[in-house]
Amino acid sequence: MIKAVIFDMDGLMFDTERLSKELWQQLAQKKGYNFEDDFFDRMVGLDLEATKEAFKEDYGQDFPYLKMREEKNELLKEYVEQKGVPVKEGLREIIAYLKENEYLTAVASSSHRDRIEFYLESAGLKDEFDYLIGGDEVEKSKPNPEIFLKGIKALGVSRDEALVLEDSVHGIKAAAQAGIRVILIPDLVEQAPEVEELIYKKLKSLKELKSELEKGNKLKSF
Repeated sequence: MIKAVIFDMDGLMFDTERLSKELWQQLAQKKGYNFEDDFFDRMVGLDLEATKEAFKEDYGQDFPYLKMREEKNELLKEYVEQKGVPVKEGLREIIAYLKENEYLTAVASSSHRDRIEFYLESAGLKDEFDYLIGGDEVEKSKPNPEIFLKGIKALGVSRDEALVLEDSVHGIKAAAQAGIRVILIPDLVEQAPEVEELIYKKLKSLKELKSELEKGNKLKSF
């Protein structure tokens, strides 16, 4: 029976992948670069080092990734401070349901811990989770399973008692390697066919999760 639900953050809880992509493209245009959509789609779920290497591989070793990332993050921070973090449909409702039914909850994101806390504070959800872990708190990022293994250990549940919610191929692979069921809720891109065999189920949005949990526990399929 599922006792804990572990959320990815960007693109799963908050519509920040789309926002980040738009800000990157605005900056790129100003600086004379042309960033294609498919390039950003490949970046989803990667940590800082992996993303930096991908940018340099595609745009050359002299590409000023860290400087542009800092500018992009400042724009992102200003947006969230002024307008609030864009919350995905169904997030507040599923968090309320999980709390009411005494599920343990965690956020396990490739983003750094301070950004996780910043977004949760903006959304009014800072105190709603039992555990938080960011990409700066693990030695190896997704698709390595470390972040999820640390998560279930901190929550005090087994692999079979946990469920991961993900939108990225890297996160799905990490959960699968950790031996934890993972539900895919796509964001910017539909995942490749090879990912299908790694997931427990695919949902259209967080709004569908409540009925899935009720059905799964009732039928003891979890």
